[in-house]
Amino acid sequence: MKLKLLFVAICFPVFCSGQTDTLQQFTLTPDQARSDFRLYRRLLQETHPGLYRYTPKEQMQLFLDSVDASFTKPLAFYDYQRLLALVNANIRCAHSSILPSADIWGYLRSIKIIPIFIQPVQNKYFILFSGTSDASLQPGWELTHINGRPIDSVASVLKKHFWADGYNEIAKTQVVQGSTFSLFYYLIIEQPEKFRLSFNTLSGEKREVTVAAQRFQQNDANFKKNPVNKKMMTYYGKKNKSWQVLFPKDVKKTAILKVYGFGGKNQNDGDQARAAMKSFMDKAMKNISKRGITNLIVDVRGNPGGWDTQGVELFTYLMKSDSAVYYYKRLHAVTDSSEFFKYSDLSEEDKKKVKKELRTEADGTFTMREEYNTDLKLQYPKPNRFKGQVYILVNHRSASTTSEFVAVCKSNKVGILVGEESGGCYEGGNGASFITMTLPHSKISVTTPLIYYQNAVVPVAQKGRGTIPDYEVPETVDDLLIGRDAVTEWVNERIRKNSF
Repeated sequence: MKLKLLFVAICFPVFCSGQTDTLQQFTLTPDQARSDFRLYRRLLQETHPGLYRYTPKEQMQLFLDSVDASFTKPLAFYDYQRLLALVNANIRCAHSSILPSADIWGYLRSIKIIPIFIQPVQNKYFILFSGTSDASLQPGWELTHINGRPIDSVASVLKKHFWADGYNEIAKTQVVQGSTFSLFYYLIIEQPEKFRLSFNTLSGEKREVTVAAQRFQQNDANFKKNPVNKKMMTYYGKKNKSWQVLFPKDVKKTAILKVYGFGGKNQNDGDQARAAMKSFMDKAMKNISKRGITNLIVDVRGNPGGWDTQGVELFTYLMKSDSAVYYYKRLHAVTDSSEFFKYSDLSEEDKKKVKKELRTEADGTFTMREEYNTDLKLQYPKPNRFKGQVYILVNHRSASTTSEFVAVCKSNKVGILVGEESGGCYEGGNGASFITMTLPHSKISVTTPLIYYQNAVVPVAQKGRGTIPDYEVPETVDDLLIGRDAVTEWVNERIRKNSF
């Protein structure tokens, strides 16, 4: 089954002309707010497998009760959206989301947002692209305040309302980055017509600039047209291919395998997806073997996930063990039948199979049967697997399927992990299939997963964190401004010195 990529619409906006955001004038009555919330609460309680994964049931129910009791006065739409976002964030599940409309494209055409693309680096926030039409804002300027509010305060509020697995705080950095920041500032903080922005310039001067809010499509156009962005566009404006094998000339006997996503064309189910990865890796291994490669760098930074089967398949080409191992320990659900299934991405055929594919447990949960999911079976190393030294490059946007892949790789000592803490949680997340429902009064769109994942990994002391790399290599603003890949350079230098 395919893990949903929740940020496709948010991170890569392409829009036509827009209309007015009528939600700014929309108010819910107490009864409407309460009715929508109770429906959402039922959805969570009856179907969400990870509702109590990080918060004890009694504590979560008290929190939900307090929210239910708060609906005593009419509530503006964005106040209600903000409250539901807070509830969603408290589940601590990266695959549960709250969006203002099921028609996200139409919604994004209706709003005007902050005209900058920011990149967080070591708890500071820098302009990567200017969305204005003039040269008054320069890439590399550090943003310190918006409309008089410290950016640290803004970031704290946004992260509090953003979804991520467990206690993985670095994964929440995505909400203060790029187009996601623009959207969530509008949703959670305010919807102004102008922004008073305070900066520290590259020379250390303090500068204040007032800019008008504008539509996403205008921002996107100016990112490409404004000459101040030209240099950054050469570094960060290119679209990456799904999978690549590169052979750097400056590092001997080394190959770089770049896996930007677990997906691709003509992949309609997990078997097709796994077959596609197998085909690619067989060709890659043949080429790598022919060249006598002894060092393989697997780059999964920025990989948001996709097909579980592709992560499992890739793992079998990197395994060090000659014996088969488990990749997942258990996949389970809290229900095998629900009226909410009609809102799910399960096909009619899948719905008929649910009861057969799940085994009822004594505690009332339901375990996925191994015979219906190849990912749950023992995974055997490929005869043509890579047997040299593996280095896995990882960052906070290595999420979903990718976070599971790096966790299992680390647990099985496949290679040396370098970069920063991954997205997701080392022990597993929630996903597979999803329910997406529009609440009837507010029209807010909610998405929740149906399956609880337990990775087959050696336990660690701190639950709820991403996979911690063996070597952390922080990015600097200097790296950002000259397009330097410090993580890859760090690994290359150590391969040259053979210092691991």
